[in-house]
Amino acid sequence: MSAKENSGLSPRMQRILEAATRVVAARGMRGLTHRAVDAEAGLPQGSTSGYLRTRMALVTALTEFIAAGLIDSVEVLAGQQQAGEDDEALIENALDVFAGWLREPDALIAKAELAREVAREPEIAAAMEPARARIEGIVGQILTLAGVDDVPTAAQAIIAAMEGVLNAALLRPEGEREAFVRGVGRRIITAFIPQG
Repeated sequence: MSAKENSGLSPRMQRILEAATRVVAARGMRGLTHRAVDAEAGLPQGSTSGYLRTRMALVTALTEFIAAGLIDSVEVLAGQQQAGEDDEALIENALDVFAGWLREPDALIAKAELAREVAREPEIAAAMEPARARIEGIVGQILTLAGVDDVPTAAQAIIAAMEGVLNAALLRPEGEREAFVRGVGRRIITAFIPQG
Protein backbone atom coordinates (compact mmCIF):
# COMPACT_ATOMS: atom_id res chain seq x y z
CA MET A 1 0.00 0.00 0.00
CA SER A 2 2.83 2.42 0.69
CA ALA A 3 4.18 2.26 -2.86
CA LYS A 4 7.32 0.48 -1.78
CA GLU A 5 9.92 0.15 -4.49
CA ASN A 6 8.19 2.82 -6.57
CA SER A 7 10.30 2.82 -9.73
CA GLY A 8 9.55 6.50 -10.40
CA LEU A 9 11.30 7.64 -7.22
CA SER A 10 14.98 8.03 -6.47
CA PRO A 11 16.22 5.94 -3.53
CA ARG A 12 16.56 9.12 -1.45
CA MET A 13 12.99 10.27 -2.22
CA GLN A 14 11.70 6.76 -1.46
CA ARG A 15 13.45 6.91 1.90
CA ILE A 16 12.02 10.37 2.64
CA LEU A 17 8.45 9.37 1.82
CA GLU A 18 8.64 6.12 3.78
CA ALA A 19 9.92 8.17 6.74
CA ALA A 20 7.13 10.73 6.25
CA THR A 21 4.60 7.88 6.35
CA ARG A 22 5.99 6.71 9.70
CA VAL A 23 6.03 10.27 11.09
CA VAL A 24 2.38 10.86 10.20
CA ALA A 25 1.38 7.46 11.59
CA ALA A 26 3.12 8.18 14.88
CA ARG A 27 2.45 11.92 15.31
CA GLY A 28 -0.40 12.86 13.00
CA MET A 29 -0.32 15.62 10.42
CA ARG A 30 0.78 18.22 12.97
CA GLY A 31 3.93 16.24 13.54
CA LEU A 32 4.85 16.20 9.85
CA THR A 33 7.77 18.58 9.50
CA HIS A 34 10.87 18.52 7.33
CA ARG A 35 13.00 18.20 10.45
CA ALA A 36 10.94 15.25 11.76
CA VAL A 37 11.20 13.44 8.43
CA ASP A 38 14.97 14.00 8.27
CA ALA A 39 15.34 12.56 11.77
CA GLU A 40 13.08 9.57 11.04
CA ALA A 41 14.92 8.83 7.78
CA GLY A 42 18.34 9.19 9.42
CA LEU A 43 19.28 11.94 6.98
CA PRO A 44 21.18 15.17 7.57
CA GLN A 45 19.01 18.11 8.55
CA GLY A 46 17.79 19.94 5.44
CA SER A 47 17.68 16.83 3.23
CA THR A 48 13.90 16.69 2.94
CA SER A 49 13.57 20.41 2.26
CA GLY A 50 16.15 20.00 -0.50
CA TYR A 51 13.65 17.78 -2.33
CA LEU A 52 10.36 19.23 -1.11
CA ARG A 53 10.75 22.93 -0.29
CA THR A 54 7.42 23.60 1.38
CA ARG A 55 5.23 21.67 3.78
CA MET A 56 2.52 21.53 1.12
CA ALA A 57 5.03 19.97 -1.31
CA LEU A 58 5.86 17.37 1.35
CA VAL A 59 2.20 16.61 2.09
CA THR A 60 1.34 16.40 -1.61
CA ALA A 61 4.26 14.06 -2.33
CA LEU A 62 3.23 11.85 0.60
CA THR A 63 -0.36 11.79 -0.67
CA GLU A 64 0.79 10.70 -4.12
CA PHE A 65 3.08 8.07 -2.57
CA ILE A 66 0.27 6.54 -0.48
CA ALA A 67 -2.15 6.75 -3.42
CA ALA A 68 0.28 4.91 -5.71
CA GLY A 69 0.41 2.02 -3.23
CA LEU A 70 -3.38 1.83 -3.17
CA ILE A 71 -3.58 1.74 -6.96
CA ASP A 72 -0.92 -0.97 -7.22
CA SER A 73 -2.72 -3.34 -4.86
CA VAL A 74 -6.14 -2.82 -6.45
CA GLU A 75 -4.76 -3.31 -9.96
CA VAL A 76 -3.52 -6.75 -8.90
CA LEU A 77 -7.11 -7.58 -7.98
CA ALA A 78 -8.41 -6.28 -11.32
CA GLY A 79 -5.89 -8.40 -13.22
CA GLN A 80 -6.98 -11.50 -11.35
CA GLN A 81 -10.62 -10.90 -12.19
CA GLN A 82 -9.83 -10.24 -15.86
CA ALA A 83 -8.03 -13.55 -15.97
CA GLY A 84 -11.40 -15.29 -15.53
CA GLU A 85 -11.76 -15.67 -11.78
CA ASP A 86 -15.23 -16.67 -10.58
CA ASP A 87 -17.13 -14.64 -7.97
CA GLU A 88 -15.83 -16.64 -4.99
CA ALA A 89 -12.25 -16.21 -6.18
CA LEU A 90 -12.92 -12.48 -6.67
CA ILE A 91 -14.13 -12.17 -3.09
CA GLU A 92 -11.10 -14.03 -1.74
CA ASN A 93 -8.72 -11.96 -3.87
CA ALA A 94 -10.35 -8.73 -2.66
CA LEU A 95 -10.08 -9.88 0.94
CA ASP A 96 -6.42 -10.76 0.36
CA VAL A 97 -5.80 -7.20 -0.87
CA PHE A 98 -7.56 -5.57 2.08
CA ALA A 99 -5.95 -7.92 4.61
CA GLY A 100 -2.59 -7.19 2.97
CA TRP A 101 -3.01 -3.51 3.81
CA LEU A 102 -3.03 -4.50 7.48
CA ARG A 103 0.60 -5.50 7.13
CA GLU A 104 1.39 -1.81 6.61
CA PRO A 105 -0.45 -0.14 9.48
CA ASP A 106 1.65 3.03 9.18
CA ALA A 107 0.43 3.52 5.61
CA LEU A 108 -3.19 2.91 6.67
CA ILE A 109 -2.95 5.43 9.48
CA ALA A 110 -1.21 7.97 7.25
CA LYS A 111 -3.92 7.54 4.62
CA ALA A 112 -6.62 8.20 7.23
CA GLU A 113 -4.77 11.32 8.39
CA LEU A 114 -4.43 12.55 4.81
CA ALA A 115 -8.13 11.93 4.17
CA ARG A 116 -8.96 14.46 6.89
CA GLU A 117 -6.74 17.02 5.18
CA VAL A 118 -8.52 16.56 1.83
CA ALA A 119 -11.54 18.48 3.12
CA ARG A 120 -9.37 21.48 4.08
CA GLU A 121 -6.67 21.57 1.42
CA PRO A 122 -7.55 21.61 -2.31
CA GLU A 123 -3.97 20.66 -3.26
CA ILE A 124 -4.18 17.45 -1.24
CA ALA A 125 -7.60 16.66 -2.69
CA ALA A 126 -6.15 17.15 -6.18
CA ALA A 127 -3.24 14.82 -5.38
CA MET A 128 -5.59 12.13 -4.07
CA GLU A 129 -8.19 12.41 -6.86
CA PRO A 130 -6.37 10.38 -9.56
CA ALA A 131 -5.97 7.48 -7.12
CA ARG A 132 -9.58 7.69 -5.99
CA ALA A 133 -10.80 7.76 -9.60
CA ARG A 134 -8.52 4.86 -10.61
CA ILE A 135 -9.56 2.74 -7.64
CA GLU A 136 -13.25 3.42 -8.27
CA GLY A 137 -12.72 2.54 -11.94
CA ILE A 138 -10.98 -0.73 -11.13
CA VAL A 139 -13.56 -1.75 -8.53
CA GLY A 140 -16.30 -0.74 -10.99
CA GLN A 141 -14.75 -2.90 -13.70
CA ILE A 142 -14.67 -5.88 -11.35
CA LEU A 143 -18.29 -5.30 -10.33
CA THR A 144 -19.35 -5.03 -13.99
CA LEU A 145 -17.76 -8.40 -14.71
CA ALA A 146 -19.62 -9.81 -11.69
CA GLY A 147 -22.95 -8.58 -13.10
CA VAL A 148 -23.64 -5.91 -10.46
CA ASP A 149 -26.36 -3.28 -11.03
CA ASP A 150 -25.61 0.43 -10.48
CA VAL A 151 -21.87 -0.12 -10.61
CA PRO A 152 -20.73 3.44 -9.74
CA THR A 153 -22.74 3.53 -6.51
CA ALA A 154 -21.76 -0.02 -5.57
CA ALA A 155 -18.06 0.73 -6.15
CA GLN A 156 -18.19 3.87 -4.01
CA ALA A 157 -20.08 2.02 -1.27
CA ILE A 158 -17.60 -0.88 -1.15
CA ILE A 159 -14.59 1.44 -1.06
CA ALA A 160 -16.06 3.63 1.67
CA ALA A 161 -17.15 0.61 3.70
CA MET A 162 -13.80 -1.13 3.46
CA GLU A 163 -11.96 2.05 4.47
CA GLY A 164 -14.10 2.03 7.61
CA VAL A 165 -13.47 -1.67 8.20
CA LEU A 166 -9.71 -1.18 7.93
CA ASN A 167 -9.76 1.77 10.32
CA ALA A 168 -11.87 -0.25 12.78
CA ALA A 169 -9.46 -3.18 12.47
CA LEU A 170 -6.57 -1.01 13.66
CA LEU A 171 -8.42 -0.53 16.97
CA ARG A 172 -8.37 -4.28 17.61
CA PRO A 173 -5.51 -6.39 18.95
CA GLU A 174 -3.10 -7.20 16.14
CA GLY A 175 -3.91 -10.92 16.20
CA GLU A 176 -7.60 -10.25 15.56
CA ARG A 177 -7.31 -7.73 12.74
CA GLU A 178 -7.12 -9.99 9.72
CA ALA A 179 -10.04 -12.20 10.78
CA PHE A 180 -12.10 -9.06 11.42
CA VAL A 181 -11.33 -7.60 7.97
CA ARG A 182 -12.03 -10.90 6.22
CA GLY A 183 -15.28 -11.57 8.08
CA VAL A 184 -16.80 -8.10 7.82
CA GLY A 185 -15.34 -7.53 4.35
CA ARG A 186 -16.94 -10.71 3.04
CA ARG A 187 -20.34 -9.51 4.27
CA ILE A 188 -19.89 -6.16 2.52
CA ILE A 189 -18.63 -7.52 -0.81
CA THR A 190 -21.17 -10.34 -1.09
CA ALA A 191 -24.00 -7.88 -0.45
CA PHE A 192 -23.24 -6.35 -3.86
CA ILE A 193 -22.63 -9.47 -5.95
CA PRO A 194 -25.78 -11.03 -7.45
CA GLN A 195 -26.48 -14.54 -6.24
CA GLY A 196 -27.46 -17.21 -8.69
